Amino acid sequence: MITAARRLFREQGYLGTALSDVVTESAAPRGSMYFHFPGGKEELATEVTLLHGADVIAHINRVAGATETAAEFIRAFLGRFRDEIVASDYREGCAVAPIVIESTPTSASLSAVTQRAFRDLVATLTARLEEKAVPHESAKALALNTVTSMEGALIVSRVLRSPEPFDTAITALADIAQRCHETVTTPLAWEGH
Repeated sequence: MITAARRLFREQGYLGTALSDVVTESAAPRGSMYFHFPGGKEELATEVTLLHGADVIAHINRVAGATETAAEFIRAFLGRFRDEIVASDYREGCAVAPIVIESTPTSASLSAVTQRAFRDLVATLTARLEEKAVPHESAKALALNTVTSMEGALIVSRVLRSPEPFDTAITALADIAQRCHETVTTPLAWEGH
């Protein structure tokens, strides 16, 4: 049910998805929704946020292990979301963004879980960028810019029905990552004199 809700939130939004839609999509018995999620839609949204966050963090770690440079890492990380939105014919955006936009800050518990999910994404991206020789402050800023660009590109790509927003963001952020890396690895002209 969580996987079904995640897909539906990505396509229809949080408010646009009824619990009956989730039951139908997951082919689960109707009573199982309230058995597994006695807190209703808000509890289901919490689980969707946790699943989505865990999936994106696992993706970050896989990509970090498969790339050498910070620029390659940024390209591969954002490339997945570019490819997914194109493959969905621009129907599926972020699963968590509609929860944030449509329910927070009216729901303190959803505000807390979505805030934690995004903070964890930024922290994980920061750590992996640091492992690729990007200095901490630059890594933190680049990680935040990457998450911000990803969310914006998901929206603008849907509107324009084009991967161009992702392509532009990937080029710009990979260039920044490359410059951060070069700054660290290139000795200054005055060193050693």
